[in-house]
Amino acid sequence: MSGDLAGAADIIAGAALARAVEPEAGEGRGAAERTCLNCGATLMGAHCHMCGQKAHVHRTLHEFGHDILHSVLHFDGKIWRTLPMLFWKPGDLTRRYVHGERAKFVSPLALFLFSVFLTFATFNWLVPDGGSSVTAPQSIESVRKEYQTDRKELEDAIAVLEAEKKADPADAERLDAKIAATRERLQRLEDRQGSQLRQMEAANEKFQSERRKIDADIAGLEDDLEKARKAGRPTQKLEEELSGAKMAARVINTAAGGLESGFDEDSEWTFTNLNFPGSGALNKAVKTAQKNPQLLLYKIQSNAYKYSWSLIPISVPFVWLLFFWRRRFKMFDHAVFVTYSITFMMLLGIICAVLISNGFAPLGGMLLAFYPPIHMYRQIHHAYETSRFGAFWRMCFLSFFAMTALTLFTMLIVGLGAT
Repeated sequence: MSGDLAGAADIIAGAALARAVEPEAGEGRGAAERTCLNCGATLMGAHCHMCGQKAHVHRTLHEFGHDILHSVLHFDGKIWRTLPMLFWKPGDLTRRYVHGERAKFVSPLALFLFSVFLTFATFNWLVPDGGSSVTAPQSIESVRKEYQTDRKELEDAIAVLEAEKKADPADAERLDAKIAATRERLQRLEDRQGSQLRQMEAANEKFQSERRKIDADIAGLEDDLEKARKAGRPTQKLEEELSGAKMAARVINTAAGGLESGFDEDSEWTFTNLNFPGSGALNKAVKTAQKNPQLLLYKIQSNAYKYSWSLIPISVPFVWLLFFWRRRFKMFDHAVFVTYSITFMMLLGIICAVLISNGFAPLGGMLLAFYPPIHMYRQIHHAYETSRFGAFWRMCFLSFFAMTALTLFTMLIVGLGAT
């Protein structure tokens, strides 16, 4: 319940911030006043021509609630014109916005900010809270069942061949060859699936140990926080550590399958020193972060949330490289293109995550795998009015550039979290 409330709060906060960025344009309801209540200018329409304030201002609770609904769900109607074009005609949307049709659509930055809040709210909703129970990853059970079934089939086949050999000694040579071949298959099974199963079981045991440790840390921090509040001591540091521990509990539940490669024989997280000029400070920061991984995870999530806007300046130069010889396209055009494109990718990710978590994994996986390049192709083709071939080769390069930009962004937030 607390996760749902936090998610709803994120959506409302995001809508409010996006609404602050997105100015009203042509949404007045008519004016009863003759002068602007803000600057005193004579009114000539639904908005003041001097300062832009609405001619009619309200002071009722009903209208205040209406403003909240507008901010969260409505964007004064422009959202319902913007989203369909963003999903199916992104190039037309980008070109029309760049060429001056601003009042009809939600601005790229406003829609981007709202999508960021919605993305993190959805993530917090879909990732289960860390409970007290420790469960093994489902993949271990499936690997164990498959291994045991295959092993039993081969052992039964060997038993049948040995029985045939006893019943017909004259055919012993042929049956010995088949027994040897079956035993070899059994050994390969043991080397491959048996070894994989043992590694996964060992990793899962370490996962459970780490999970129990995090549960104990959460319980201890909650107790310390309660004592600090009763004693009137500062609680900010304890609250940050508790948030980090809870975040770690959520993440470790979803990432359990990858833990087998991250621990050494002493159950400590392994780290290889980086070796390049200036890497000493980063090595020291990473080793320091190892001592409190829960806080590191919390900082990474927080930084991804706060610095998500940096994806735009990181990505714009890559788009510029695709059109640098075409002088009529300005950096503003590329910024609008990038912002709408990133916004679409976040919204598509939300849709696919919801589909996958509700039993529609094939549909969500297909959308996530195939539609992004189609969307980039359509946006390039119509926004920059290129040929089909020009849009196609640029889409190929842009796909690579997008992964590069995402890698740089990940390095940024991890580096900020570690330092």
